[in-house]
Amino acid sequence: MAFCKFSSEISQDGVTVVNNTFFEQFLPFATGTQIKVYLYGLYLCSNQDSLKSNLSNLQTFADNLSLSCDEVMNAFGFWQEQGLVQIIETTPPQIQYMPAKLAIPKKKISSNKYEQFNLQVQSVISGRMINPNEYNEYHLLLETLNMSKEALLMIIQYCVELKGNKVLYPYIITIAKQWAYEGILTLEQVEERLKEYNETDDSLRKILKAMGISKNASLEEREMFLKWTKKFEFSFDVILFVAKMLKKGGFTKLDSKLTKYYEQRLMSQKEIEDYENNKDTLFGIAKEINKTLGVYYENLENIVDTYISPWLNRGYNLDTLKIIANYCFKNSIRNLEGMNTVVQKFYKMGLTSVESLAQFVARSKMQDEQIRKILDKANLIRNVTSLDREFYQTWVYSWNMPQDVIEYASTLSAKSAQPMQYINKILANWFEKKISNLEDARLASDLFKVGAGIEGTEDKTVYHGRTYSKEELDSLICDIDEIEI
Repeated sequence: MAFCKFSSEISQDGVTVVNNTFFEQFLPFATGTQIKVYLYGLYLCSNQDSLKSNLSNLQTFADNLSLSCDEVMNAFGFWQEQGLVQIIETTPPQIQYMPAKLAIPKKKISSNKYEQFNLQVQSVISGRMINPNEYNEYHLLLETLNMSKEALLMIIQYCVELKGNKVLYPYIITIAKQWAYEGILTLEQVEERLKEYNETDDSLRKILKAMGISKNASLEEREMFLKWTKKFEFSFDVILFVAKMLKKGGFTKLDSKLTKYYEQRLMSQKEIEDYENNKDTLFGIAKEINKTLGVYYENLENIVDTYISPWLNRGYNLDTLKIIANYCFKNSIRNLEGMNTVVQKFYKMGLTSVESLAQFVARSKMQDEQIRKILDKANLIRNVTSLDREFYQTWVYSWNMPQDVIEYASTLSAKSAQPMQYINKILANWFEKKISNLEDARLASDLFKVGAGIEGTEDKTVYHGRTYSKEELDSLICDIDEIEI
């Protein structure tokens, strides 16, 4: 018999599938060992070859996880209590995995352990009778999340104050779990959170009034307010200003607005006001850019938020963006994400104005003219490519080679099958020998010809170097990897 196997309710489709329920309801409360045992057992269930081999037994299972047999069986005992497995045999052990979505924890809880707690809960929720299933949910929460009874009682009391005496327990459980995940487990921590809520009462009343809402703030709305002030770090005045701008949508719409402003780093009232007042202008810019790129979007708001506003925040204007859009269109970059990559590249180069772009274009044209001279002398009849520009940047800025030296090297490579590769070899050799002027370059070339017994102007230069061992080459590669190019 297999050590681990699926129950008949679980389909076997050749892969190891972990139900989301496991991650949501069970994993947060298990130890590392318990999780390892559950997942490895699930893998064995999914791997038929392992099931059929002599590897599927308790000892091998434990050895593969570097655990003892007792540790493995204790872990499976825990998962049996959670309803995820059944230990159907003990000698030899056989574990049957159950569907996670149907799992009902079977944790044994003493009937006397929570007797006083149950009486306290019923006194707090006095508007209805509490059934055993609801009590069990509270008990399981206390057992699995390690929350104190006093903390849970205070949470129940708070939920009753918000929702009334007939508040349903799923709402209470949801709030308690959420706070537990945040590390709020003791009475003191719950009191601190409620103190934070109470301190927001006046602010929340003003925000609700500004939005024309006449009710008390809900727990979810209080959580939103704490997010806006603590995580987003908006001032109350800014939040109130945005609330007054909204005509409908409530806190959900307000949260959406503030989240968008936060993502765009619009933190002050003036920045937000300018953004809203200039929306027509922003939409107009979006239309112009889309037209230049040859694309169409019916809803421009997302385009403005994702691209136009961030570009303008970097110092670009319509004229500059249209130049970049034209550049993108001519280079077959015909979407906003592609243009965004180009904008970011230009921004890193400090090119944000029409003037700076014009100077860049002028420098690029001048550089292409210099490269074209090199191609002509190397007998290469073609357009300048990006690889040519990359080579040229290295020769001029990294190796400090003057234009006349580069052109002389290109003359020497004119009859080579691969002129650009040959130019690279020549210039690299001269750079190594610290040759950086035309006179020294000519002398080096002539001396090589004489030494090699070569006459005439045709240069058959082949640069020979020493041979390297594998260890030396490996070391050299490591050294190059450390250089930031």
